[in-house]
Amino acid sequence: MKTVYLIRHGLPDFPGGKGMCLGTTDLPMGEKGIAQAAEMAEKIPPLTAVFSSPLTRAVQTAQAIGLPVTILSGLREFYAGEWDGLSFSEIRQRYPDLYAARLHDLRIPLPGAEDHAEGLARFSAAMEQAAQTAVGDFAVIAHGGVIAQFLQKISGVWRKPDYAEIIPLRFENGRFSLLEES
Repeated sequence: MKTVYLIRHGLPDFPGGKGMCLGTTDLPMGEKGIAQAAEMAEKIPPLTAVFSSPLTRAVQTAQAIGLPVTILSGLREFYAGEWDGLSFSEIRQRYPDLYAARLHDLRIPLPGAEDHAEGLARFSAAMEQAAQTAVGDFAVIAHGGVIAQFLQKISGVWRKPDYAEIIPLRFENGRFSLLEES
């Protein structure tokens, strides 16, 4: 059995301090995100490996742990299509009906976005690769959307983690599960 610490990156440095639909838009962390990553790193027990999405905010979070970081492209966030990189006010203005509909049903696809089933398959394969590569307990730093979908896949519950939140998982017999439900 291996313990996996699945971690969402620290808070990005949003332009103008306003939230946006990130997806694969590559932003670094801001001061608060750097502090969150440092605090998270203090809580992590000894590890044998750290894996990260290639996006800057995830790599910076992973580096806070203090071990060499292995980049796995499959850990990146879902591509949000035409919404990727837009502020939420821009999205409301350009896509008012779709924006309103998605407030009630997040399953409605974004225009030009990555298919969530395909993105989840990509992310799951990268998680499996990390689990097979690590010789002991390890951390994976990724993004809110893919983590939420992965958690739903392994536990049946969709939950988007907070920035720099640590979610302990178990990897045993080729299967991931939430540590507390094992």
